[in-house]
Amino acid sequence: MLGDVATALIDRLAEELSRSVVVDDPAVQVLYASAHYGDADPTRVAAVLNRGAEPRVRGYVLSHGVLSWTRPGIIPASDELGMHARVCVPVRWEGRLLALLMVMDADGSLTTGELGRITAVAEQLALSLQDLARTADAAREDERRVLDLVGDDPVARARAAAALTTAGRAPEPGATAVVVAVPGADGYHEHAGIALRTALSGRRRDGTDGWLTAVAGGTAVLLAAPPTPGSEDLPARVRRVVDRVGELAHGRFRCVAGIGDPAPAPELLAGSVTRARTACTAAELGLRPPVARWAGLGALGPLLALPPALLTDDVVPDEVRRLRAADPDGRLVATVRAYLDEAGNGPAAAARLHIHRTSLYYRLDRVTRLTGLDVSDGATRLALHLGLVALDVVAARHPAPDRELRQTEHGPA
Repeated sequence: MLGDVATALIDRLAEELSRSVVVDDPAVQVLYASAHYGDADPTRVAAVLNRGAEPRVRGYVLSHGVLSWTRPGIIPASDELGMHARVCVPVRWEGRLLALLMVMDADGSLTTGELGRITAVAEQLALSLQDLARTADAAREDERRVLDLVGDDPVARARAAAALTTAGRAPEPGATAVVVAVPGADGYHEHAGIALRTALSGRRRDGTDGWLTAVAGGTAVLLAAPPTPGSEDLPARVRRVVDRVGELAHGRFRCVAGIGDPAPAPELLAGSVTRARTACTAAELGLRPPVARWAGLGALGPLLALPPALLTDDVVPDEVRRLRAADPDGRLVATVRAYLDEAGNGPAAAARLHIHRTSLYYRLDRVTRLTGLDVSDGATRLALHLGLVALDVVAARHPAPDRELRQTEHGPA
């Protein structure tokens, strides 16, 4: 809520203009709304009644780049959302965005003089909203401690652990790290950061959920408390966060997440974060679903942990090279991949390929005749399977339409 000075400014402006005026925080949550003047649209009414706009409405506003505006602009009407056009003026203090001043302008009739008056009020509001900046700074300090706790600097890690312990908020043994990311967020990092913070804001950091969170750019780190009897499973909770970020994105970006493994002690959470980041990378590359778990990566885990420059076409096993050289149309590669994915179970592999078992064994025999590879040999199987999974990673990192490196119709191992 805003103080008396700020609310008086807003009410006076609304009365002067005979228009509805709203002040939102940077996440497009209502801080204060003036009285109605007959121009309110369904979106504004719902936002005031519900003490906040729907995620898709907020995403629509954010998608116009308002977080980077330095001067007044127009949020166009949206028939789909039941939203009239409004003027939006950023409220900034020393360049920092504190709030968004919205004035209804359904028919575009605001005059230049009226717009100047709105801008002047925004400047006055900035003086009375400095407390919002200090509150945000305190939250950022809290985030810094979380990032330090899982960082590489042992001194900073110990300092953060001590501070969280003093505050009674140190992670419990068995906590699990989660990384939620907006891939390629550079072009809209402010929007991505707001979406991540908003998606996480429904969870009390020091409440029954026991989540500690930090957002840096287009990435969020979550430290989730160990599950309790009857509690919802962690992947489902993370999926809700990812879905909410998607709603707030309004089509500008997507969101993925990776879940690490439980850490026996808080000082070991850095390792859980590393594994969560790897799982997040698998989701980002499309090698796993949008919410991926380290525990489900298998051979992908260590392969994705390698620097991209070290994992290329040139380092795949010779067995894979021989198989690909003898298989220009990719049919034999797909057959071997299905057979290995099914752990050498012929009937299961044939069903996966939608062919008869006789056809499967004919193809495997043909592999042996053309390449000399014996798919019943354990070492050969390992080289082929690991090599094909490595090619999944290479192709995902460096898509090449003219090369068929991935057998996507059969899915990664």
